[in-house]
Amino acid sequence: MDEELDSLREQSTRASSVYDDLEGEPVSEGSGGFFSQLTGGQKLILALLLFVNILTLACVILAWTGNLSGIF
Repeated sequence: MDEELDSLREQSTRASSVYDDLEGEPVSEGSGGFFSQLTGGQKLILALLLFVNILTLACVILAWTGNLSGIF
């Protein structure tokens, strides 16, 4: 009976070590990509630059089509 229990303990130990080897590296919370590495101020500046870029593009399109003269 003791030999059977020892055998089961040994099998359990081997099985748990196999599962430990199968586990990958823990995923850190900061692995969300480029934007997760930016601070709040950097995100704000990036959003403002994107907004100005869109406004400039809209003004260029309006000037190109001739509809900008009615706005100013």
